[in-house]
Amino acid sequence: MTEPRPTILDLREVTAGYGDEPVVVGFSHRVPAAAITTLVGPNGAGKSTLLRAIYGLVVQVGGRIVFEDEELGDLPPAARLRRGIGFVPQGRCNFPLMTVCENLQLGTYTLARAEATRAVERVLALFPVLRARWRVLAGNLSGGEQQLLEMAMVLETAPRLLLLDEPSLGLSPANLDQVFDTIADIRRRGVTVVMVEQNVEAALAISDTAVVMDLGRKVLEGPAHAVMEDPRVRAVYLGGTAAGESR
Repeated sequence: MTEPRPTILDLREVTAGYGDEPVVVGFSHRVPAAAITTLVGPNGAGKSTLLRAIYGLVVQVGGRIVFEDEELGDLPPAARLRRGIGFVPQGRCNFPLMTVCENLQLGTYTLARAEATRAVERVLALFPVLRARWRVLAGNLSGGEQQLLEMAMVLETAPRLLLLDEPSLGLSPANLDQVFDTIADIRRRGVTVVMVEQNVEAALAISDTAVVMDLGRKVLEGPAHAVMEDPRVRAVYLGGTAAGESR
């Protein structure tokens, strides 16, 4: 019998948003270490807001966020990065008029010089395509290569928890495969991943756990393969038919 993974992130009745009306309401979930957890749900379900709350980018008005047995409280994003949480937001977030080399150098701004050099070499070993594109402007990379660059910039800080918001957004099928293969490899290296992704089938195929959100609340959770086979999930996301319904 496989031993359960320890919890790295414990979300306890988290309520968060951007103003008086919270977007995420009473969300609780324990994230297992060295695993991929994918948040799925319709637009406006609160998935991206939850990631931002974990990283300290939105107002947390209730509940507790506990990372590696320490409550994050009101720590700003920079402090959470230093604690071991990395965040790759939705959309392109590199510096398009700077080279791959320059982008990776910027990604090490919180590190000492010797550590920065090792960090760059470490991510180039993980993303060899970036070494081949070393002197290319980031804006001239393919969509998939840009997504890999953005993940590499965050991974330079050696996070133990990586938050990814829509990593496949706008990618071609070939680039999508490249990005998801890399995410699976990151998990194999011991990094915990929490991902928001609209490409449900591709995301759950590499995930350990899935959480379905709607209207800011958790409505379903379980092993990714079981959630993928749930008739309600298949009906909404995969073109299936929910139990008791006809096509």
